[in-house]
Amino acid sequence: MHTIAGTRGAVHDSGELTHMSLVHFAGCDGTDPDSLTRFEIDGRRQVMLAIEALRRYTPGCAGARLRHFGMTTGIRDTRKIHAAYKLTETDVRGEARFADSVGIYPEFIDGYGVLVLPTAGRYMRVPYRGMLPKRVRKLLVTPCAIGADRIAHAAARNMACRAVAGQGAGVAAAVSVRSGRELDRVDVEAVHAEPDRQGVRHR
Repeated sequence: MHTIAGTRGAVHDSGELTHMSLVHFAGCDGTDPDSLTRFEIDGRRQVMLAIEALRRYTPGCAGARLRHFGMTTGIRDTRKIHAAYKLTETDVRGEARFADSVGIYPEFIDGYGVLVLPTAGRYMRVPYRGMLPKRVRKLLVTPCAIGADRIAHAAARNMACRAVAGQGAGVAAAVSVRSGRELDRVDVEAVHAEPDRQGVRHR
């Protein structure tokens, strides 16, 4: 176990926490069933140790009890595409602006020992090119496998960014079909027209 620090919910009078995301470990191969199995087993063992540590050492948690585990090990990082554009740490820390933006995302980085919480007014744009694989045609890939370095992925993997990129990918796919143009030749202004119509901010 690397750490039991993380997020937790409120403590009820019964001594129950609404949720905990406390056990983190590295080295699991999310593409290998045997690796996933080993980490599922060890993860549950470590959860029990974390619960005991909370009871002993964390004020207010003496009566904490485990109701259930997460259904599966949550894989934060595995294979990513070689994209037409690779999102960088500089992009996500520097409020990057892209002409082919499909949406905006608040500054929020969570992973690899880095935590940057959203600050009022700071945001980055999500580039369409980051979802386009270099060598595979007729395919768009949204954030969990978007072209990104480690810290940029720690931003793009978050659910709000997934929603932004997912909507952008869906709009782009529809524009591609409607116009008869390949995904890497889609008119970005036509992609922008739909969120404009919906009143959705994308730049």
